[in-house]
Amino acid sequence: MMKKTIIKMLMAVALVGTVASCSDDDNTIPQVNIEESTVTIDNTQPGKVVFNWTKPENPDYYYIKIEFDDPVKGHRVLNASSYSDQITIDGLYAKYGELPYKFTAVSKDGGEKYLFTKEAKAGYVPAVIKDYEGAVINLTADQLWTDAQEPTEGPIANLIDGNNASFFHMRWSDPVAPFPHYIRINLGKKYNNVSFWYKGRNSANHNPKKMTILASNEEGETPEAANAWELKKLTSEVLPQGLAPEYTSPALYSEEGFQYLWLRVEESWSGQKFICLGELSVKEMTRSIYDPENEPIK
Repeated sequence: MMKKTIIKMLMAVALVGTVASCSDDDNTIPQVNIEESTVTIDNTQPGKVVFNWTKPENPDYYYIKIEFDDPVKGHRVLNASSYSDQITIDGLYAKYGELPYKFTAVSKDGGEKYLFTKEAKAGYVPAVIKDYEGAVINLTADQLWTDAQEPTEGPIANLIDGNNASFFHMRWSDPVAPFPHYIRINLGKKYNNVSFWYKGRNSANHNPKKMTILASNEEGETPEAANAWELKKLTSEVLPQGLAPEYTSPALYSEEGFQYLWLRVEESWSGQKFICLGELSVKEMTRSIYDPENEPIK
């Protein structure tokens, strides 16, 4: 009796296995799928790969499964529905290089059809740069120079006298030369990163409207003569107008250290060929850079 029971149980298990096997074989295999030739790759976005394709008119897949091995997160699986013609994969880095992405069409009942594998590299993730204010750089009158000092008023030394009522005035009396005009600041030693602040004159709108900021390690009477290089362009979008406006520049960074900072004035808000300012100061800046693309893959 026991022997017959065991035989029946074994036959039942075999039958279940057969039915399950037949059920798996009966899953629908998608036939109308995306064509590999229509797939394009966009890796212009930082840390992303975007696959685009032409969606078939009557797809019979339920979704497209995309699988790949992330060097840090391990095996990842993403799905795009049958209504979609693209998928964006993020959380990547260009340093991972070309990764293979496996495309598989999946039907509603779970039937699968491998389509193709595409290799792609993610867009480069830029470094995170932060600049921090440091100490004010002590300046004396002999560290300041201009090519257009007004002889009758407003000596350039007034820029650092701590008195908002005094002012520096570029030349307004004849002869008046056209722009550009220069304020050159000898920082006393080399710096890689500084910013400057100024306050306009209390009683006039002769403020800079357009300037180019340059750096050099030679003196010279023009940036060209001093072999200067450009740090930043400042326009009316950021430079203020009105009475006694204040302006603080962004960080002015250069990998090559510089001793001289040049303010090349190219236009004034008043429309005159000169400017005047109340106060001016320069601060040292420190910079921190976090570049995830250069960090080791862990």
